[in-house]
Parts: sequence; structure tokens; C-alpha cells
Amino acid sequence: MKIQIPEYIQVLIDLLNQNHYNAYVVGGAIRNALLGLPIHDYDLTTDATPDEMLQAFSSYRLFKTGIQHGTITVLSNGQPVEITTFRSENTYEDHRHPSTVSFSNNIEEDCKRRDFTINALCYNKSEGLIDFFGGIEDLQHKIIRCIGNANERIDEDALRILRALRFAGRLSFTIEENTATAIHKQKQLLHYISEERIHNEWVGILETNALSSILTEYSDIIQVFIPELKEYIIQDSLASINQSPLNANIRMAILLKDISNAKEILERLKYSGAEQTVILSCIRNSEYKLSSKIELKQFLSTLNIPFNTYHQYRTAIDPNYQRENIHAYYQEVQNMHEPYQLKNLAINGNTVKELGYQGKDIKDILQRCLNAVIENPENNTIEYLINMIKRTD
Repeated sequence: MKIQIPEYIQVLIDLLNQNHYNAYVVGGAIRNALLGLPIHDYDLTTDATPDEMLQAFSSYRLFKTGIQHGTITVLSNGQPVEITTFRSENTYEDHRHPSTVSFSNNIEEDCKRRDFTINALCYNKSEGLIDFFGGIEDLQHKIIRCIGNANERIDEDALRILRALRFAGRLSFTIEENTATAIHKQKQLLHYISEERIHNEWVGILETNALSSILTEYSDIIQVFIPELKEYIIQDSLASINQSPLNANIRMAILLKDISNAKEILERLKYSGAEQTVILSCIRNSEYKLSSKIELKQFLSTLNIPFNTYHQYRTAIDPNYQRENIHAYYQEVQNMHEPYQLKNLAINGNTVKELGYQGKDIKDILQRCLNAVIENPENNTIEYLINMIKRTD
């Protein structure tokens, strides 16, 4: 089976071969190539030691950031490519990191330590596709399966629990029985994983096609790091999840909308300030009345996130939301450049200040002007607004 390898990757393999080392593309790139999915990056594995790689790539710009684990990053045609020395199985500490790193000259040994069969496929032009553990068959049957003993693989690295869910959700695969049993049984090991790592995997899970299935079958695992997501909350959210786009923030808002301590949960899971703003704004405005263009403009004047994000969220959670009407109102507001924010006013704070007002009065007057032009956009002129201010003085 032939897989197309980009030239900027092939030149690195060729250079290692010229220096009498073996090298392969390994992992996600091969998996995605066989599935016909986009390939975002290519990882290489080789029997060259880190020092030997540094010598072979001495003419390249490279980074040694992972060299203690056998990994260097080489810039090839401007693209960063991680190249790692074959490693062998070892003992793990804290259910996440190997106690020591042992290099190997055996590609099968290197593949054996990986997480799932579908991620242990490797390829180069001279040897073709190499599959030691049945990864091709598992791809064909849409199965996520740990390599070797599932309990041992999960015990080594508990993050594999969430990786299994993410791959199953993203690819719409089934988690094989022994692997599923292991991740249910050892779910409490997630307490050893940092909140940042959990956050990254969880966001990936939220953006998968099969999220509803993951939430249904593996709710006990998710409850390890979000115990507030009780079974009934998940079940009540499924219909909305199925109506939502593959957007992690929108889906998190759907799951948390009926939970009182949503902000606390987001902070615990190390959500960024920007992510929290989107999620909490959606939740806070879940029932905002929007039945006219004026109400929409009043809402837009206070909304602190993109309207399209809110629109998608509201469409998913509210069967009575007049999606098409609201979208038409929004398009009309945008096309006609109708004012709905203070910055859209024909006057500003300096204008009001010149009329003799100071401090908080300036803000109050500008807000009053905005309310007036939201109802009657044609009145958004300097002359009209100054006269309005003088009349109410």
C-alpha cells in the first residue's frame, strides 16, 4: 500500500537513510491517510539517537526542547517536524510519565509502547506500511483498541482514558470491550492528570461528531472531572447537543446552562477568560426575549460575544426560538448599518462634555441617546441628538 508523503518530510527520511539510519512516518498521519482525513502534522521515528540526529540535521534549523525524551524538532521547508528516537517500554510514575527513557533500535518495541493500535502504524517508501498490532483491521472495523493489555496501558498513562473518548467521538469509532472496561475501571486515575491536560482533551471531545454517544456511554468518566454533570442533566442536554455545531464553547454552555456554579467549573478546568466569557454569556442570556428588531438591537447593545455564536447556541437549546426571523433582523441591522452600540452614535463623550456635562452624567446621556436611535435609527444625527439632550436638560 502506497501513501503519499510530502517532499518536506521525505527529504528528512532520505537524509537519515543516507546516514545509515531507519526512519518512518508514524501515528496520526498514517491513520488519517488511510481514513482519507486531513493530515495536520507528520511525526517521524528513527533508530538514530538524539546526538546522531543532531549531527545528521546540523545544516537545518532545529530545536532541542524534547531532547531528554529523545525528540528534536527540525524545520523543513518552514514546517516544524518532530523526530523521535525509537523508545522501549519502561515503568511509569504518577500514571502519566515514564520513570526513565530507554532508547531502542527496534521499531516494533517503539510501536508497542504507544496507546492504540490505530496510532501504531508506520510507513516509509522502501518498506511500505508496517502494522504490528492489527491497526489496519481496527481501522476497517472502526475500533479503538489499546495495544496489548488495556489495563496496563491505562495505568501507564491515565490521559489515554480521555484520548480513547476523543478518538471514538471524532472518528465515530467504537471502543473495544477490554479497552472500555479498563477506562471505566480506572477512571479515578484521571485525578493524577493536570487540569490543563484534561481541559485540552475535553475540548477535543466536545468538538466530536459522536459527542452524544460519548456522553451517554461514558458519563461516569466525565463525572470524575465534572461531578456536577449528573445523569439527568446529560440526558436533558442530548437533544440540544445534537442540534448544535461542533463548537466546544457552545456545547459546554449547553451542558452547564442549568448548573448554578458554571463559572466555578470553568475555572477549575482552566478555561481561559475568553472561553468563559462566551460560555457564561450564552448561559446568562438563554431566555432573552427576542421578538422584534428593536429587541434584537437592544440585546446586541449589551452582548459581549459574537452574535452568531449566541444565535447557534439559542437555536440548539430553544425550540421556540424564531431562528429565521431573528437572523433576518440581524442581517437587516448589519446591511443598513443601524446603530446599536455607543460607538455607532453620531456624537461621543466629547460632544456631551462640550454641552456642560461631566462624569457619570456623560455615560447616562449617551445611553439615553443610544436607546432613542435604536428605536428610530434615522434620528442618529448630531443635530437631532444635541437638541434631544438640550430638551431633556
